[in-house]
Amino acid sequence: MNNKKTTLLASMLLCGCVFGYAQRTPTHPLDIQDKGDQYLLENIWNWEAGTPPREVSEMDDQFYISRVRPLPRIAEADDYQAEVSKQAKPGRKMCLWTPLDDPTSSWKALPRYCFEGDNFSMWSYLNIHGNWTAPWFRVTGGLSDVAHKNGVAVGCVASIPWNANVNLYAASGWGKTFGELTKKNSDGTYKNVERFVKILKYYGIDGVGVNSEFNASAATMKQIRGFFAECHKEAEKIGWKFQLHWYDGTNDYGGITFDQGLGAHNKAQFGDKDNIVTDMMFSNYNTGSGTLKNTAAYAKSLGRDPYDYYKGFDIQGRALHASSSNWNDLNDVEASVGFWGAHSQGLIHQSATDYGTSDVAIQQAYLDKQEMVFSGGNRNPANTPDILGWSDVVTLANGSLKGKFHGVASYVTAKSTIQQVPFVTRFNLGNGLTFKNEGEVAFNHKWHNIATQDFLPTWRWWIVDGNESAKSGNLAQAELTWDDAYWGGSCLRLKGQTTTSRVKLFKTLLKTEPSYNISLTYKMSNELDTHAKLFVALKGKLTEYKEIAIPAAEKFGQWTTFTTTLDKLGLKSGDEIAMIGIRLDNTAKDYNMLVGELAVRNPQQKFAPVAPKIKEIEVLRGKDKTCDFKIRYAAKEETGGVKTYNDEVDTWYYEIWFQQKGEKEQYLTATTSWAAYVIDAPMVADLEKRDCRFGVRAVSPDGQQKSEISWSEYQTVEYDTPSTEVAIDRQVIKPNEQFKVYYEDQFAPNAQSFRLLNAQTGAQVGEKYSNCNQFTTSVAEVGVYDLEVVNDKGAKEIFRGKVIISPEKTGAVPVVETVTADKQTAETTEEIKLNYTSRDGEGKVSRGLVVKDPNMLLIPAEVTLDGGNNTSMAYSYALWVKVDNYAHDKQGTNLIQKNTISDRWPHNNWGDLWVQVRPQINAGEHDCNSNHLANEVSFNTFGWTAHDNPRESMMSTGYALNPGVWNHIVVTQSSDKQQKIYFNGKCVAGPNNFSSSSLRENSTDNRINTSEHANVFIGGGGVYKAGLNATIDEVQVWNKPLTDAEVVRAMQGYAANEVPEGLMGYYTFEEMDKSDSTFVNLGKAGAQYKARMVVMAGSGGENTSTASYKTVGANNEVTGYPGIDGTLEVKTSHTWQLNGGRISSETDKAAVVTFARPGEYEAGVKLTNFWGESEKALENVLVITGVDAINDVKDAAGFSVYPNPFVESVNLRFAEGGFYTINIVSAAGAVLQSNDFRADAGETVNVAVQGGKGMYIVQVLKNGKPFKALNVIKK
Repeated sequence: MNNKKTTLLASMLLCGCVFGYAQRTPTHPLDIQDKGDQYLLENIWNWEAGTPPREVSEMDDQFYISRVRPLPRIAEADDYQAEVSKQAKPGRKMCLWTPLDDPTSSWKALPRYCFEGDNFSMWSYLNIHGNWTAPWFRVTGGLSDVAHKNGVAVGCVASIPWNANVNLYAASGWGKTFGELTKKNSDGTYKNVERFVKILKYYGIDGVGVNSEFNASAATMKQIRGFFAECHKEAEKIGWKFQLHWYDGTNDYGGITFDQGLGAHNKAQFGDKDNIVTDMMFSNYNTGSGTLKNTAAYAKSLGRDPYDYYKGFDIQGRALHASSSNWNDLNDVEASVGFWGAHSQGLIHQSATDYGTSDVAIQQAYLDKQEMVFSGGNRNPANTPDILGWSDVVTLANGSLKGKFHGVASYVTAKSTIQQVPFVTRFNLGNGLTFKNEGEVAFNHKWHNIATQDFLPTWRWWIVDGNESAKSGNLAQAELTWDDAYWGGSCLRLKGQTTTSRVKLFKTLLKTEPSYNISLTYKMSNELDTHAKLFVALKGKLTEYKEIAIPAAEKFGQWTTFTTTLDKLGLKSGDEIAMIGIRLDNTAKDYNMLVGELAVRNPQQKFAPVAPKIKEIEVLRGKDKTCDFKIRYAAKEETGGVKTYNDEVDTWYYEIWFQQKGEKEQYLTATTSWAAYVIDAPMVADLEKRDCRFGVRAVSPDGQQKSEISWSEYQTVEYDTPSTEVAIDRQVIKPNEQFKVYYEDQFAPNAQSFRLLNAQTGAQVGEKYSNCNQFTTSVAEVGVYDLEVVNDKGAKEIFRGKVIISPEKTGAVPVVETVTADKQTAETTEEIKLNYTSRDGEGKVSRGLVVKDPNMLLIPAEVTLDGGNNTSMAYSYALWVKVDNYAHDKQGTNLIQKNTISDRWPHNNWGDLWVQVRPQINAGEHDCNSNHLANEVSFNTFGWTAHDNPRESMMSTGYALNPGVWNHIVVTQSSDKQQKIYFNGKCVAGPNNFSSSSLRENSTDNRINTSEHANVFIGGGGVYKAGLNATIDEVQVWNKPLTDAEVVRAMQGYAANEVPEGLMGYYTFEEMDKSDSTFVNLGKAGAQYKARMVVMAGSGGENTSTASYKTVGANNEVTGYPGIDGTLEVKTSHTWQLNGGRISSETDKAAVVTFARPGEYEAGVKLTNFWGESEKALENVLVITGVDAINDVKDAAGFSVYPNPFVESVNLRFAEGGFYTINIVSAAGAVLQSNDFRADAGETVNVAVQGGKGMYIVQVLKNGKPFKALNVIKK
């Protein structure tokens, strides 16, 4: 006899700060520390190559050293984009003087393990990236690497405040910095010039920028510009190109002069041909056509390139139009283009919330936005909209850009550095949802490292038809996508119906031989035929294409590589390829071709990538199933102050490897740096087997030749970072029903104690559980309860609303109580009757409403009025909310907001009130005196002018609105401006008087449209504020402040005939008008004031002048707060689990089954409803015999696995005794865990599978030899 256990399966309620979606700043720590800019002068005086700055480790300094040599660009004489746009002058340049950073200005371009981040990719239109938030000398190497690969110079900025005084003899500040830096020797030469430019060259920094809107003396300015002029000359001596980026404010005499162009006031600061001072002079934003023409003439008189003067565009304050001068001022003018905006993030990236604030939504919007800003609103530089006129308004919103903005390509030609074989691209944008190698997932983790970004298409997207027209409506579409990848995180997609579309991908100048290979790796999803040709065009013959058909894919959904020699395309020795692309012919509407690699290689060219030598391993954290680490290595010992570039050691990039002893080697990521950073390297959960080693391998420039993996010695990764996340074994709990609370981390040290607390009173409920990592209990009374955990170190954490006891009438997790059979042994085809008993857990529960960013619930302003036409100063807003996950932006996530797009910035972002869920705040940050947990709620009203900060007295201090659990939130204000926040019925902030509280319509600020009342929104993003992803229920808008007792009553909801006075807007979501997806108002203001789900269309970040609200579909087919009954039926269904049996008849909770073949069979039943599921098997297996072999039963397989699919663990039954090894193997072939044991014949062993959902292979070895292998699925 083999006893079977009952397994209760339910969805888990996770505690704590579980972030998903965007999280524009990574949730993991920033483990690459840099203080180099804090000791600027000291670091200059003490610098030696290979010596890191003060308080910077040698490991971390490697992340700031560029290893990619700046590549020259193809001569502009070969450009032909100017033929398409007559204003696209080949000599015109562009500077993007914006940050490449996260909202906290901390991460810069450092590698990280989230998907979202600024992975700017339109390098072909830039000459300079000014890198606004990077301080002098501290430019992340990854940014320099990708910029240098594309021929773009990268700077850093001296952020001198507006109107500051710079005095060379000052004791501090930038005056002291310039004074010390520009000191002279006794012979009049500058003391620090040589050291200054050598530092820049060593780190790979092309130039320095100055926010030059300061005041100084003429003598000071003379000394400063003399220093920079000498920097140019000294840099040339050592083979470096030094640049100075200068805001055209501070002039030769130290005064501030804007919008005057070049002239006598700033000619020395600009410099002449023999004494170049400024390489990029960036004008203020009102520089018109006449001034620019005079400037060009003045530059020429100095022997300078007039395109070294840049017309500035403030894309923060004016988006892509200007109020005093416009784009047409550049027409037929020799001046370059410069974008500024803003202080923390680049505005193009910051404003990319058009499609929502999930990481995928932001990245897709950012990709589209870049292509429309640079290639034009049609995403085709050969088909740009007309150049904007004086009165045309275009914001940074994708809806505003699309089809309307003329694009940078109307004025600037696309540049390329692709003029050397091998040329290889895998269309990797530098981030991914997973990291792939040769089409397979190597590391199943989100990642971001811009250093790995490939050469990307020069023109995005230059597509023409068979007549070379880009204006045809019958063109295919091209895009970069993260849906798949051959290597890295993304690939190219060609899609859509076309007669003929020629996709011109890359501008090149590749001198080739007929024996060279050209190859394409691709994947077809809807048909095997590609309908495609690979083409090239030669220098000087750009419309005379040489083509070859791309053969059909070998299999659906699999990568195919086509390789041919260039002679097959008709190329001769010495031919120079000037363009590479793909032609599509006669494709269907659902055509979908993915391209994972495009390459031109010389098969005779051999590389010898040098195996790096590991210098240092730093294990940062050891967790139960993962570890975090940094690794430093060197491909060459550097001496004499000379830095080694990767091309000197035949290397394109480095693969980073990891291996837990006894487990498979794992390829985790790649980088161009000589140091790497990894978060969550996968480990098998085993406290006894934690020896690991770390590896690195160099990959050649052709991507095909690799060094051996250099491995460290094995070292023990200590388990030093336990997780104290807590889970509960069911979604809903009924009075007196037992439930289990436990640590998710199986190795976490026992907590000192667990306690349940009444959410309103704080009183302990039941007993205190000490020195344990789990406990089982029950609670008699319906209500909301907090869970207090004191961990092993004595730190206390309270999970608010973690336990909800709900009434029986709203349904429960089903429970299979018994499963029986009328016989245990039967012959084949003999009937067996199965029965089960259960608690079905059926009922009716309140409906919730899904709010998924960018969607938000709009509640009409009319429900907030005071009975007349004025917004009420006294109010309460209440709702139940269960957050799915957070995508906190810099200032958190919007919960409730009352504002209008008819106001101008910043009031369109704030309005009458805003209730936000905040990221963690430390004392001293955001004007807060105390520490605040992540996900506390803040409440601000009009009149609060420190918009970016919470009002600390109106925060739910100590009460966090964490994901995965229902919590009730109420904010109130009385007519005398007393404010409160309630959390689960308890007042947690206030009463507190905010005397400045007012209403926007009473303001005299001309940026406010006082004639329009502001609607109320639940969710929805904003600038620096993410949108909400949650389920909400019982939304209430009152025209009075609720009392403590009224708040507790409001938590329970009201019947339609019991709605109290003062409840003006009441939305339960029980019924939806499907004709317009609206919800009736049950409140006293009137049923006509319906709520609806909307999305903001046409918003351009700070500018909402072209925005509108578009109604979208709503989903109320989800369970709301389980403590309130409603109209959503909780129905329980059952599934018989027979493993080969056949049901011949079935009645309620009974079935008659037969089995066709002899053997031993598991049999059971599974129940499922909204709240969870439960399954149970017969205590004994059913023994089925052949008609003539009743007494000679043998397990046909000798081994069985059940249940399958499973949730946490599987049962393994052995027909034969012996010594067994059980390996759990991932679908990718990695051994995740291994167990050894001796089993007796007929014994059943339970094995917990530690990995996530998906398919696994159970590999069985008997007495050391392969025995069985079965596929199982974890749900």
